[in-house]
Amino acid sequence: MPVLLFQPQDYQFPSTVEDLLGILDRDGDKARIIAGGTTIHELAYRKGMGDVRTLVDVTRLPWGRIAVEGDVLRIGATATFTELAAHVRATAPRRLAILTDAIAGIRPMQIRNVGTVGGSICSSLPFFDLPAAFAALGASVTTRRLGEQARTTPIEQFFWDFFLPDLRFGEVLTEVDLPVPPPGTGGSFQKFESNSVDWALISIGVQVRIEADRFTEVRIALGGGIGRKVVRAGTAEQALLGRPATAAEISEAARHVTADVRAFSDFRGSAEFRNHLLRTYLTRCLTQATRRAAR
Repeated sequence: MPVLLFQPQDYQFPSTVEDLLGILDRDGDKARIIAGGTTIHELAYRKGMGDVRTLVDVTRLPWGRIAVEGDVLRIGATATFTELAAHVRATAPRRLAILTDAIAGIRPMQIRNVGTVGGSICSSLPFFDLPAAFAALGASVTTRRLGEQARTTPIEQFFWDFFLPDLRFGEVLTEVDLPVPPPGTGGSFQKFESNSVDWALISIGVQVRIEADRFTEVRIALGGGIGRKVVRAGTAEQALLGRPATAAEISEAARHVTADVRAFSDFRGSAEFRNHLLRTYLTRCLTQATRRAAR
């Protein structure tokens, strides 16, 4: 007999943004937004649905647009992983390769086809792949609430804890924006999993810019099972800035990656193992990002 983890009492399909904001303002914590719906079971299993009585489906709202405006790539909250990957491949396959790397690791294909960018961010789980990739790209999120101006937040500040994004009462994420990488830029995303359906034990997103054979910009974001939110590896970033884009410098910088995160031990792996993975995978990410930037 199947186990019923969650049974909503109401299911709403707002046709306008104003209708959505009105529902959220009225129902507050008793309403939960749904788009792809791929984390509802996880939330219910972990008792994260609380007093939720109404699911609010936002798939009819015009938030699936992905477009470049000036030097900014704007990604609507309901754009799916598959749609984002297709856009990147068609417009900036080299400079935004970090995104296609991350999306390729989201399995199975059915999840990529229905899972949304906004849902991945609002779940606020470091195990997910896009948060670290977006943090490495310097992305920001736009949120709205009834009667107020839109609010923009750097994505690293949007993640507070597991399932706890920086969303205020009645607020909804509408868009993710990121600067279009300039020439000489390359990125990479890699992760380590114990099996093909497991959450990542560690994940790393890297974006670099190289000018005159030196690193002029470096952003390194760490996710997976190393903490309660995505964090930047600032010490490793500083170790590379201004340095020659060589294998020796990359290896040296990777030694510093554990300075900004405190690895822990659990049944999935020891702290020492996690630290080893961080150093190894950062070396791989930086090497791949450097090669892509040099093309």
